[in-house]
Amino acid sequence: MSQTSLALRDLPRLPLRRLGELGGLLRPGTHSSPLREFGERFVVDPPGFPTMLVTHEPGDVRALFANHDDFSIGQVLSRFSSHDVMFGKQTMIFLDGEEHRRERKHFAPPFQTAALRSYEDLMVDVVERELPNWPVGESFEFLTAGYDLAIGVLLGVVFGEVAPERRDRLRNAVAAWFGEIESRGFLAVTLITPFIGGLTIPYPPLRRAQREVDAVIVEEITARRAAPEHASGRRDVLSRYIGTDLDQHDDPALARNMRGILLGAYETTAITLGWIAAMLAAHPAAMAEVDAAVDTGDSARLDDYLDAVVAEVMRLRPVSPFTGRRALRDTEINGITIPKGAIVIVPILLIHESEHHYPDPMTFRPERFLDHRPSTNTWLTFGAGAHRCLGAQFALAEARILFRTVLEHRRIAPIDGPIEPPRRYHTGLSPAANARITLLPR
Repeated sequence: MSQTSLALRDLPRLPLRRLGELGGLLRPGTHSSPLREFGERFVVDPPGFPTMLVTHEPGDVRALFANHDDFSIGQVLSRFSSHDVMFGKQTMIFLDGEEHRRERKHFAPPFQTAALRSYEDLMVDVVERELPNWPVGESFEFLTAGYDLAIGVLLGVVFGEVAPERRDRLRNAVAAWFGEIESRGFLAVTLITPFIGGLTIPYPPLRRAQREVDAVIVEEITARRAAPEHASGRRDVLSRYIGTDLDQHDDPALARNMRGILLGAYETTAITLGWIAAMLAAHPAAMAEVDAAVDTGDSARLDDYLDAVVAEVMRLRPVSPFTGRRALRDTEINGITIPKGAIVIVPILLIHESEHHYPDPMTFRPERFLDHRPSTNTWLTFGAGAHRCLGAQFALAEARILFRTVLEHRRIAPIDGPIEPPRRYHTGLSPAANARITLLPR
């Protein structure tokens, strides 16, 4: 470490009486947070919690994400959430260093560009199947539709064609599992977890639901191993592993990882789709640009603009408003000494709303992303570095394809008043009114 390094004690420290103000960094409007008086970094030392460095200083953020070996994101998730119970600590997001790199290499191919193109027809089919179920001319909760779209796409992409005797059981088991994750009971457990040392109180309904999902997936894996001749030409994620060089897990571990892929993409996809619908409803100029592209049949213009819409929605409403890493050993980032066990928190939303990075940052303006892709230094919806979300490319393409298909068939009616706020009691940024919009015929 450098002899000129700053220690955490040398930095501004948030008084305990002001801990409640941290919540202002987790909801839109961070530009008005009184914590900005502390500058780009400050230290928080709440009773019963690890010492935390909260920083949005660009050099700190780059150095943190570039350090692949001295920090753990899994330990942050375990300390502040119930992710370890939902995913299992054996899954990739909880691995560090070389073990994480090796596992990520195994699971990356189905989410890379070449594979993504093979999923587009499936995504279109899911929308066209769900579209008749949505009301026209009356308001409804698009977030609910987003969940239906997400589960339809994920089951098709991850498992493809499942034998009829297991297909309904799998869908029902996954739906029941998601239902337990979203239940008030488990939400209460999750909200308590950070205050009892990161321990998640046992929640038997969730465990039973997980076991049922895993049991059906293992049955499907066993059946596919027994009939490898049927795998030819299959493009689903599971088939890209079984019997290939990537197949390096036992069946229960492979089932857990497939379940983890479902969970990692399900809620984030649905919430993002909800925010896209709500933002377009609240911004008629953006909807008019979409309409013009659809009406003229200019698919390239439509795709380019929807990519920009998705990026801008994810800037203003990232599903997770912060990320963090816990020091596995004494280390240093950007001239600051970080002791083992301390946590570095990056307030994503504060960076996304910074006028230093985005002119007029609180305004929904997709055009800012028409001429260039979001910067990985200032657009952190999927994180950055070695632990950047493996499904980032998939999620961006999925949102564009799903909404393109919806908007080719329907228009979104403008709403009066401001866009709905995020839900108050939620670990992420979810629309408080479930993205209530009205669809019109096209």
